[in-house]
Amino acid sequence: MSYATSAKATKTKAAKSQEASSKATKAKASKSYSMSYCERSECVDPNVPRFIVDGSEDVGDTLRHEPGMTKRCGCDCYTLKDDGDDPPYDPQFGDTQRFAYRKVTSTNFSIKSRTCGVKCYGGDNYDYPIVDTLTYGRVGLQVRESLDPLAASVFISHKPHAQAEWSWREEYNGTYSPGFDGSPDVECLWITLTRDGNNFNSTYAYDPQAEGEVCESDFDIGLDQHVVIDMPDEVYVGFAVSSEVYDGENSSCEYTKAAFESIEFVCEGDGC
Repeated sequence: MSYATSAKATKTKAAKSQEASSKATKAKASKSYSMSYCERSECVDPNVPRFIVDGSEDVGDTLRHEPGMTKRCGCDCYTLKDDGDDPPYDPQFGDTQRFAYRKVTSTNFSIKSRTCGVKCYGGDNYDYPIVDTLTYGRVGLQVRESLDPLAASVFISHKPHAQAEWSWREEYNGTYSPGFDGSPDVECLWITLTRDGNNFNSTYAYDPQAEGEVCESDFDIGLDQHVVIDMPDEVYVGFAVSSEVYDGENSSCEYTKAAFESIEFVCEGDGC
């Protein structure tokens, strides 16, 4: 082979190698872009950063039938499933729940989500879907001082197709204070939980009821809650799912699965 032929072959080989490398880089960049890009919910302010959880724990659960799960279902959406009924269900002795959270250092923030019951598993012989009163577990938004089952906390929730519920513990190992209202017996509720210093406020809203409404309804359910809890600046903020003790078909869920959609988290401070 002549020198000219050899040089040409070497050049051709180098060009092909460079072209292949360039294609691989472009493919990698394209894949990276497609993985990182997602379409925001029209019900969320596009200028507000996405809420991304730091972790997911089974808080206080002692009997596990199914593996718990936390999964992203969109830009502003998470799906949670607890790991089975959660004895002891008496929250006075500690919370039992699946909790997906973000650790936040701030005394001024709000979190809002369309909170829906997706599935209540009540046994292999049950005819789905389960919509009987009080079968679903509690699904909702929560702020906790720590991941300890007896930590000071606020849990604003509902049992899909049954009722709205709320509860809090004002100090570590303090009295568990619950409440409920049976009027919002729907699959989905919009829940907002706000912190302003040590003041915690919450509101509920239905899905759109009037023509032209896109996100939560303007109709006032009238179940606003307010509690004062002396929590530290650093808290855990997120979503929780908790099934009652399963006692046969129609009694409750062996596990509950819920969707948290159109999540919007507005926060002040460097620790958001």
